[in-house]
Amino acid sequence: MAALLLGLATASTTPPSPAAPPDPASAPDAATLVAGLKRDVPARTAYTEVRWSGLLDRPLIVRGELEYLGPGRLGKRVDEPYREQMTVADGSATVQRGTRKPRSFALGQAPELEGFLRGFSALLGGDAEALQRDFALSATGRASNWQLQLKPRDSRLARRVPAIEVDGTGSEPRCFRTHEGDGDLAILLVDALATAKLPPRVGKAEVDALCRGAKTP
Repeated sequence: MAALLLGLATASTTPPSPAAPPDPASAPDAATLVAGLKRDVPARTAYTEVRWSGLLDRPLIVRGELEYLGPGRLGKRVDEPYREQMTVADGSATVQRGTRKPRSFALGQAPELEGFLRGFSALLGGDAEALQRDFALSATGRASNWQLQLKPRDSRLARRVPAIEVDGTGSEPRCFRTHEGDGDLAILLVDALATAKLPPRVGKAEVDALCRGAKTP
């Protein structure tokens, strides 16, 4: 769910409104980076997600499409290696895998996810002030190659997702990295990296190099 909500922040069928180009050598400002991530509705983007889990002997690589259709209305489609559709709308989430019967649950059953939704809406709106109500923000790097860190303020969410990192350049994000409380890690590659060729046993260092622009996809 974390990857779904944050990964959609990159989606856009319409490019973001042009802004004054940042000095590529300048240190990034977290609020400025968030403002640059603003996207219009409807927004869609292809993605590749790589997940490392203690339950798997090699990373799981998933490809599909993400979409955002307005506040509180999200979608994540998986095309490979299986087919699945997840939608969030009207305070509930529905998951359907293949031809199986859809399963739904109310977001109220997981209050921390509501914090994610609020933060996501703020991210798409380019509203750093609203985002900081649910996350502590910081930024490192340079405007030409930056990393934005988000740490949940809600203790329940922080136990499940201690930190989220966004890698990008200028106003374009490249990767969303979700650290989970059990040690698992998921990295969502978007835009130009969504079609990157990855070996079945791709390592974390190799994906990090792609995300940080040190390697060509």
